[in-house]
Amino acid sequence: MGAPFPSIQSFYSGEVPATPPRASPGSHGSRRAGDGFTSAEIEEALNPLSGSWKPSRYYETCPLALLQTGPHNYQLSGRVVNFSTDVRHRGFHSLVVADGSGAIVVKLYYTNPSEYRLLLGQRTTVWATYIVDSTAAGTGSIPFCATATSIYPGWHGTTHIILHDDGPGTDGDRILRYPLEYDVGEYDYLPDLMTLKTFLASGHDMGVAKILVCVRSIGPRRTVQSKKRQATFEMVEVGIFDETATCVLKLWEDKVTSSKSWVPNQTILLLSKPTCRVTADYGSRGGSSYEIGIGYNSIVDVDPQFPDADWLRGKVEALTKRESVYTPFPPDVWDIELAIHGPSRILFTIADVEDQVRHAEPVTDFTGKLNVIILEVNLMEHWRRGTTCCLECCGVPIYANKPVSTCRNCGSQRNLALNPRILGSVIDESGMIAAGKLVWHDDAWTQLFFGNTTSEASVEDGFDADLIEQSWEDLTALDTNSLRDVEEQLLYSRVMLTFGWSSELERLCVLGVEW
Repeated sequence: MGAPFPSIQSFYSGEVPATPPRASPGSHGSRRAGDGFTSAEIEEALNPLSGSWKPSRYYETCPLALLQTGPHNYQLSGRVVNFSTDVRHRGFHSLVVADGSGAIVVKLYYTNPSEYRLLLGQRTTVWATYIVDSTAAGTGSIPFCATATSIYPGWHGTTHIILHDDGPGTDGDRILRYPLEYDVGEYDYLPDLMTLKTFLASGHDMGVAKILVCVRSIGPRRTVQSKKRQATFEMVEVGIFDETATCVLKLWEDKVTSSKSWVPNQTILLLSKPTCRVTADYGSRGGSSYEIGIGYNSIVDVDPQFPDADWLRGKVEALTKRESVYTPFPPDVWDIELAIHGPSRILFTIADVEDQVRHAEPVTDFTGKLNVIILEVNLMEHWRRGTTCCLECCGVPIYANKPVSTCRNCGSQRNLALNPRILGSVIDESGMIAAGKLVWHDDAWTQLFFGNTTSEASVEDGFDADLIEQSWEDLTALDTNSLRDVEEQLLYSRVMLTFGWSSELERLCVLGVEW
């Protein structure tokens, strides 16, 4: 009789119980049964961007304008110029990536939407295996986007994406910043580029306008209730400007995070096809107010590199120097004690300083002394206006009559500095320095207000001067009569200023005051 046919049970091993029985200590059965995956494999599956990715095949590096549709292994590099999240299915992010030659729509699928931190202007590298026509992909009308691709990081090992975190000044931070439609070899201008004033007046009706602006201020994150959609949305208002006008750029939802990396009076934005909302202003001035936004088919270049952007940076730098509320004293530039009491103490006139700064090649930092007369003091005026102390935070000036105040945008408590405009013009026999043009050290302010009265009061009252520590902050605690006495004492006084010329700030910095 032949061997019996094997049963189905003989082909399967027994199931592992969900809760294994407790074994005696020291036995091999005391180890807990796992699922066979290591912690590194689990982390890679849950967070596909956490580890390094090594492609298993060859990927061709290609500019975005030369991509061919169909199956092909491409390694693509560019910057995120726009992105959005699929609101209906919440299954993928739609990224618009540009490299100066062209743009591509990248559908980035995810299991958890918070695993990707998307920022406007962020450099990214994409490994794709299939390129499709943008019309077939249903991406809509996005400028210069003729192709699209889909990325599934962690789902299968042939497609991947890396969102780079480049530090300021690094090689990765400087590349891929030419705007679309700008060819260095053919054009010295950017088509459809207009001023902000022209865009607000009538340019937004064209639908193809580009505006080049600088970030002036960044407001706090706010939550807005939508009555139409019965939902709440996060929003931040970014103040923008150019040489012709100022306006507000509103960022919504996932784009709010991008504003955290922008620096007021430094970050330049090139906005292509921005949205513009005109609302009636029923206030005292009347007229209309404008709100600029980023639409689905808009393009945002952060800190682009082309001649118009370089010109605007120079213009903003000049405006910032002229209109800045507060210029911080440069640290660790001079040895202050050596400059005040050292053997090399040169007496300059204001004309001598100007002549050396204008004609020296190259201009270097130097120190000296100036004997000047205080021609104007505005202490009481600024006290009445509540602007005795000042600072800039989030691109917005902060004023107060006390050395500590809270920023209305970020809510942080900031230590203020004395407003340099409380001291008016100073003169000598050769020239004049206008009000607010000097950068003061804290000790120099103290010596100006209390340097003479402190020593006299200490001698008369029998106290050691070293035991009395005064600061300019004590000025904010004085009453109105005392402040008026200080103002009258300073007016038309002759003082000796120890100064240092800062070639970086292009200003005179006051290191000390001698009466």
